[in-house]
Amino acid sequence: MALAQEDIAFIKQHLGEWLAEQSLGKPPAVYEIELRERMVRVEED
Repeated sequence: MALAQEDIAFIKQHLGEWLAEQSLGKPPAVYEIELRERMVRVEED
């Protein structure tokens, strides 16, 4: 499934907010690693 450029921009704009909602109880280092992993997966798609 190919994403339009506007979809990618929307995801990048909201990704941090979404991850923060899911990772409130985790230490910042764990959160940072998860964020990077998810960003890589989004970019690979």
